[in-house]
Amino acid sequence: MKNLKIWLLALVLLGTINPISAKESTVQIGSAVPNFQLIDQTGQEVSLSEFQGKGVIISFLFTRCPYPDKCPMIGKKLNDLAELSDKIGKGDKLQILAITLDPAHDKPEVLKAYAQGFDKTHENWKFLTGSEDAIARVAGAFGVLYWEENGVIEHNMRTAFIDKSGKLQILKSGSDWKAGEFAAEIKPYLR
Repeated sequence: MKNLKIWLLALVLLGTINPISAKESTVQIGSAVPNFQLIDQTGQEVSLSEFQGKGVIISFLFTRCPYPDKCPMIGKKLNDLAELSDKIGKGDKLQILAITLDPAHDKPEVLKAYAQGFDKTHENWKFLTGSEDAIARVAGAFGVLYWEENGVIEHNMRTAFIDKSGKLQILKSGSDWKAGEFAAEIKPYLR
């Protein structure tokens, strides 16, 4: 079964098969990102449209991630981006949204505990959860694939930047991007 999942994932990534017509549901660079509503770490409903007029960084992670080079690395880089935006005086023009890929476990109270040190330092950071369907729709819009294997959520990694008009401008894959370089890329959009 494990080999079948690996082959299916490889075929998806190579474009040989396409679950849920990913090309049709994935937002393209320069296109408007559809509005969505999720729940933040305080239990409040949050809509993407609330941040119209700000740049928005969206990334995906989950609190029980066992791989230091995946979710914890993304969390650190998002923190670095938040700090850089504060240092250059753009913190009020940028919103960071970290969306869980494990909504069954990552309820608001779990995200609130996980967020300690991130959201207390940076007012412009929210950790989001929601129904499995809502998370799947949002993740799919950014080309995020995820599945459970041996009790661990496996996933590709995407970090997106949406400009103040709501259009996707940057979509990074993996975790090897540098916060300083990303900050330089988004700075012109934060005017």
